[in-house]
Amino acid sequence: MERASRRRRNNAYLCYSARMKRKLASVGLLLVIAALCAGAAPNTSAEESRVSFFVQPLLLKGLGGTAYDLSFPTGGGQSGLSRLEFPMASLEAGITAGLSIEKNGRKAWLFEASIAHSTIPWHANMNDYDWDGLSGYPNLPWSYTYSTDTTTTFRASAEAAWTFGSLGPLSLSLYATYHYQYASHVEDTLIGWQYVSVTPATTPPSYNAVWFSDPTTDVLEYTLTAHMPGLGLMADLQVLTGLSLQLRAAFTPVYVSDRDDHKLRTKLSTASGWGAGVYANFRGKYQLPRYFKDFSTYIALDGELISYYVSTTQTQYWYGNLDSVPQGTTQTGIGHVITSTQFQVGLSFGFEF
Repeated sequence: MERASRRRRNNAYLCYSARMKRKLASVGLLLVIAALCAGAAPNTSAEESRVSFFVQPLLLKGLGGTAYDLSFPTGGGQSGLSRLEFPMASLEAGITAGLSIEKNGRKAWLFEASIAHSTIPWHANMNDYDWDGLSGYPNLPWSYTYSTDTTTTFRASAEAAWTFGSLGPLSLSLYATYHYQYASHVEDTLIGWQYVSVTPATTPPSYNAVWFSDPTTDVLEYTLTAHMPGLGLMADLQVLTGLSLQLRAAFTPVYVSDRDDHKLRTKLSTASGWGAGVYANFRGKYQLPRYFKDFSTYIALDGELISYYVSTTQTQYWYGNLDSVPQGTTQTGIGHVITSTQFQVGLSFGFEF
């Protein structure tokens, strides 16, 4: 079983490497777009404007997670309900680079791009719930299991802001953003309980509660990609000399696609669709003492929120015969709701020149 698990991880890694090449190409495109936007910024005289570049390596810790809910009719006015909860607990490392244009001593334009990738494996639990539903009655739970989750993540973003007003130490900007996110979850081990019908069948039906723990089971692999363009506002507040606070907030239409390879049932489920969400980032930045005229350093602490809701339908295909459903069966139009609430806490050390 251990060798099979290693082979599975190696195959997943090869597929992941191919996907990474496409993602890095997307990042390059984002950087080109940011550069073109910078070129489109209004020209000012040398006496009035100053262009500053910055680069900041960063370290991010994820919290929260993503879940999807299924609902489908099972006959007799009943429905099947299922919910899977995937953690987003990766430790990521990345880099942000960009430029700002100041006019008359105040920031007029900001352009930046970021990429980040998960680092060391960070394990958490994936939770899987199942209920039977009957209209007018509480849902009846019949199964709960949890598995050890290993998550691989990649993200990229491009952001721009134009300052349209200021009052003393406070400035307000129109803020545009695009965020791309990819997450791959590999679930191993299976621990939990289920109600299993007694055999031979009785009238009325009888069930036994079965508890189990299997540390070697390959449960499933779940991948999700999200594209999040957004438009909102950015506020900057100069609190003290060298210390500033910044808040970015945007409404984000979201396009999501996901893929669930349920190995225990040899079933592949896919879905995609549009939804809505919000993005917010709160940053505290402290400018370290400057020893050179055109070069400075700073440290920054970030708190980030990504939240969205997508309601779509799922297609399920049974590619094997480990389930009671015949191999080759396809089911479409299954209610599929994806919700995500993710938090990121980040620490970075930047250079400005």
